[in-house]
Amino acid sequence: MIESLENILQILVVTCCLVIAVIRGIARKSRLWLLLTLFYGSWLLGDLYWVAFLVFFSKTPQISLVSDLSWYASFVFLYMLLRDVSPPGKDGAAKKLRWLGPIFALGMALFFMQWGEILGNLIYAGLMGLLLYAAISRITERRCVCLASMILIFCLLEFGLWVASCFWDSDSVANPYYWFDLLLSICFPFFLPATKKAM
Repeated sequence: MIESLENILQILVVTCCLVIAVIRGIARKSRLWLLLTLFYGSWLLGDLYWVAFLVFFSKTPQISLVSDLSWYASFVFLYMLLRDVSPPGKDGAAKKLRWLGPIFALGMALFFMQWGEILGNLIYAGLMGLLLYAAISRITERRCVCLASMILIFCLLEFGLWVASCFWDSDSVANPYYWFDLLLSICFPFFLPATKKAM
């Protein structure tokens, strides 16, 4: 019950963010707003599939390929958004630290392979490593600091959510999984002002 309520809350938050991003995209005719719209839209598709499965079958999907593909796409759109704001090649103060992102993501993938499939974990590691690398590389750039910070927070909340799902399997408020997912839902609206500031 708690999982369904939390997922419905996230769907409502992401839907509102999607509508705002579409309106701003149409008004400003900007590629950045299009990429943010695609990020929200693909995330929303993954959530909708997940919740539909919960509602109709009263359990989480055993094969989450549809949701995973949607979430993979959302990571790619988020990376493209950051790349468009600040193209690669600008080496800042975080030049050496940026490799910590992919190393951390790979380490977490190896950890998660105890519970999940190898290919899915490697794909998530690659995409999250790419996002972390790009965000850390741009964290010191004045124009990107807000967007890069939001991406770092987003990635860390995702990892927290995944770790919590490995160790806690209760449908109660005490489960940290729901707290991380709630924080993730709160995180989504902050991409709107971060993108606006990056423009």
